[in-house]
Amino acid sequence: MADRCLPALGIEVSAEGVGRHYGSRAAAGLLDAWLVHTGDRAPVPGVDVRELPLLMSSPEATTALARAALDAAHV
Repeated sequence: MADRCLPALGIEVSAEGVGRHYGSRAAAGLLDAWLVHTGDRAPVPGVDVRELPLLMSSPEATTALARAALDAAHV
C-alpha cells in the first residue's frame, strides 16, 4: 500500500524517504529519533536514527523494541 500512497505524495518509498519527509524537530519537522528495521539505511539530518529488529515476533523481541523506543524518547 505504501508503494502507491507515498509516491502520490511525492515521498520516496523507504525508511529514509519517510524520515526525511517528517524531518527533524530542530528543523521544524516532527522527529527527534527514528527507529528503523535492521538493514534499512535511513540517514535523516538532525535525527537520532537507530537500527534494530522491528518485528515483534516474540515477547522478548517486543520488549526490546519497546525498550529501544523508550530509550530513544530520552534523547
